[in-house]
Amino acid sequence: MDIEKAISLNEKQLLTATSEIIKIRSVKDIPKEGMPFGEGPAKALNYALDLAKSFGLETRNLDNYAGWAQWGDGDEMIGILVHLDVVPEGSGWTFPPYAGEIHNGRIYGRGAIDDKGPAMAALFALKSLKDAGIKFNRRVRVIFGTDEESGSECMKYYLKHDEAPTMGFSPDANYPIINGEKGMLTFTFTISFNGEKDTGAVLLSLKGGHRPNMVPDYAEARVAGNIDEISAQVKSAQSSVPGNFEVEQKTNEIVIKSYGTSAHASTPEKGKNACMLLAKLLGNVKFAKAYNDFIGFLNKKIGLDTTGKGLGVDFKDDISGPLTLNVGIIECDENKAEVTINIRYPIKYRGEQVIEHIRENTPEAFRIEKVSDMKPHYVPEDNLIIQKLKYAYEKVTGEKAYCFSIGGGTYARLFKNCVAFGPNFPGKPELAHETDEYIEVEDLFKNLRIYTYVLCELVR
Repeated sequence: MDIEKAISLNEKQLLTATSEIIKIRSVKDIPKEGMPFGEGPAKALNYALDLAKSFGLETRNLDNYAGWAQWGDGDEMIGILVHLDVVPEGSGWTFPPYAGEIHNGRIYGRGAIDDKGPAMAALFALKSLKDAGIKFNRRVRVIFGTDEESGSECMKYYLKHDEAPTMGFSPDANYPIINGEKGMLTFTFTISFNGEKDTGAVLLSLKGGHRPNMVPDYAEARVAGNIDEISAQVKSAQSSVPGNFEVEQKTNEIVIKSYGTSAHASTPEKGKNACMLLAKLLGNVKFAKAYNDFIGFLNKKIGLDTTGKGLGVDFKDDISGPLTLNVGIIECDENKAEVTINIRYPIKYRGEQVIEHIRENTPEAFRIEKVSDMKPHYVPEDNLIIQKLKYAYEKVTGEKAYCFSIGGGTYARLFKNCVAFGPNFPGKPELAHETDEYIEVEDLFKNLRIYTYVLCELVR
């Protein structure tokens, strides 16, 4: 069968499969027996593997950490690295986040573009080549992960128990070709409120955010003390703080709700951080010293800036550009606070350098804990995989292919000779982790076509 005919015959089924897998709420949850990341991710994985089996592909489930679908022969193996877990949906959706509904040529839902739509496109690309009767001189394996959004323990498990690809790509970012990924550093500031609390307002709680790799779109604070005085301080500050707030005055406390705009932590400047907007507003409240020092630290050393300048880490290089910083989670009660930070640092730097500079610019009362560092990743442009990706992209789109670096982290960084490739086309909005996430049906089909032609080149 002709390749183009095989692709066309698979488009309708691809659309259905994408809609169906979006319906599975595959957010990481409490582990269950045989389900290390909870029921949702395991259910999504088994959906994908059952679908692959129905195509006649060879499959394997690695204890619901990861799984794969494979076709072809040969010692070398091409890996397509996808993930089926999603970040929490957040609030404010126009269409249901787990319905996979199609409106105006778009499939809406959490995971539509990050990364369930592309995962299905990759699987159907493999099916299309199989249907076309193409001879495979290399094996092709679509590797499904289930913990990409929370540390990629799935792929670490895969590498301990199975074969690493010879080369490959991850359809989990942008086109044309991403051959460099910044380092990813996550850590927490922790502080105990042991200082004087008798004079001034009391911060009963300050909470916001779901994940380090998301810009928080909601945060809430509860403040006690002289209610009338606090209310006046908050009200007078609202006009000068660029946020959207709701203030509720109760008998013994004031509740302040902050609404922001979610975005991916690799591009925090595209969001509005509800936690930090709330901290800026709280900076106008006369707190007891213990809380005043905490709020002051947040505003002075971080604030609404996303470059890390206040902490002395506004680094940049000529390959991957500037460092970015996101306050992903704040959890605070009247006794202690924990602030989780996610940093994407340039390829030419080391995580240890970043942490060292942050320590030098942080008061002793603030402890730096729970440090996790994923080192930068870079693949030279003369690599075979990049040459084949360029060919397929230019063939399908008619546009010139080029390489660039990103702050996002994909599975590609865990494997040699692997890069990120799609699914988002140049000029299209960044929708990963955002409210009303979608993938255009036309773009889903275009991804299918690109991945099919890439594989066709690579298996020969």
